[in-house]
Amino acid sequence: MSNPETTLIDGTHAIRSDRQAYFKIGSGPAVVIIHGVRGHKEDWRGVAEALANTHTVYAVDMLGFGGSSRDCKDLSISTQAAAIQAILITEGVTQAKLVGNSIGGWVAATFAATYPAMTEKLVTIDPAGFEAMFQGEPPVNLFPDDVAQMKKLLSFVIHSDFAHTDDFAAQAFAGFQASGEKSIVPVLWPGLFGSARLETLLPKVEAPTLVVWGREDKLFPVALCSYLTSLTPGAKSVVIDNASHFPQVDQPVELVHHLKEFLLSN
Repeated sequence: MSNPETTLIDGTHAIRSDRQAYFKIGSGPAVVIIHGVRGHKEDWRGVAEALANTHTVYAVDMLGFGGSSRDCKDLSISTQAAAIQAILITEGVTQAKLVGNSIGGWVAATFAATYPAMTEKLVTIDPAGFEAMFQGEPPVNLFPDDVAQMKKLLSFVIHSDFAHTDDFAAQAFAGFQASGEKSIVPVLWPGLFGSARLETLLPKVEAPTLVVWGREDKLFPVALCSYLTSLTPGAKSVVIDNASHFPQVDQPVELVHHLKEFLLSN
């Protein structure tokens, strides 16, 4: 018989006409993990398993990504946050700890600002959604058109050498093509541009907050860590060395250490 603390449950939840995929693992207080750009719930399985002995972990695919609906009419950040709320209501969860990376960090912050009574704690990891992000052209194509663009994107978001080879870029691009996620771009960009920025959201957050950043992040410079931390009442911050935009890939053990320390603190 499986240990109930490590039983993995894959499921989906219907939100209006849209379907959101997630997996659930562990037991204890609820933690919701929200992936970032070019990410999926499976990227967080190792982190989820590490937290599962003390928490019930829900790792989601945002609408438009992974196993969730690809034909959504609204991919604004507030809609993504409402989708998280709908899952928690279905699961009978009245309060959760939110952990979000990149765009997922923006979603988590939006959730915390919009549903304060449902937010126990907030962790944003190299979050998107700050005002400067919308000024000028992005340094890389987040939805690459070829292997060369994928390789450049990987160089910006992952510090580890394994992700910087031609073979890895080719495999990543093939997976991206197969996912069909390029199709969401015409809906995603208007949704992002029309969403409330972190400068508006973070001052409203009432829950204890931790801002995590990869020191080598080439997409969002580490200087943003102290800036965004200063916007959130009482927030703490930590910078992880030898990690880029995805610390869960570059330094998963250190990230889990900081998550456990914060999520379990009084």
